[in-house]
Amino acid sequence: MKYPHGRKLSKNAAEAVRFVAKVGSLEREIWYKLFGQGTLRWKQMQLQHLINRKIFKYNTSKHGHDAVVIDRFGVELIKSMGWQHVNTIYPHEIEHDVTIGAGAWEIEKAGFCQKWMTERELKSQKLDNFKLDLKNDGIKYPDIVCRIHGKTTSPIVAFEYEKTSKTNWRYNKTIKAYSEGFNFSYIFFVVANASIEQTIKKAMQYIQDGQLNSKIGFISVEDWKRNPLNAKIRGLKIAENLTELASKI
Repeated sequence: MKYPHGRKLSKNAAEAVRFVAKVGSLEREIWYKLFGQGTLRWKQMQLQHLINRKIFKYNTSKHGHDAVVIDRFGVELIKSMGWQHVNTIYPHEIEHDVTIGAGAWEIEKAGFCQKWMTERELKSQKLDNFKLDLKNDGIKYPDIVCRIHGKTTSPIVAFEYEKTSKTNWRYNKTIKAYSEGFNFSYIFFVVANASIEQTIKKAMQYIQDGQLNSKIGFISVEDWKRNPLNAKIRGLKIAENLTELASKI
């Protein structure tokens, strides 16, 4: 991956381009945590360099002012690598999509999964296997789908980030769709608070699919942001976190 003048893009910059191609945006905080190198000042200069080179540009919305999206040359780089890129995120969706995507990125980089796909990628590629039918509310996909590498198996796992509470009826339909749809090995809800977790558990009781319920776990978003590999998974009997899960399957 090279600049127009022929100089090779640094590894961390190329990885940031791939992240934005998959997720649609990149918050400055995530750049600092996952992609920038050196001191804070140097990380700031690296990001500004990519903006000056038209790889990224700032989201101009007042709700997305602390995030970058792909720019003209960034699109060219993505095409040159044979990658696909998702549409730019609406400003009010940036925190949600980047948060769940950053955790998936960390899981991949730690070697626990080789490939993960965002909801936007699943939609754009129209992968019917992972569609969830909410009946009158239409079709949805999990926020993240990935294959976790265990010792002897590689189960397909769905992640959902519940940043804000939805109605009981909506969660009932979501759990019902998981019950009737693709047979995910595990489904993990990353939740913003205990109230959301309790509402989802009520939906699980309402649908009464014992086999599905045994596959569902809950992770607090604070733990997810801190370290998704060691974040405590509540409600899952086989393991307390993803690291332990991978060691047992």
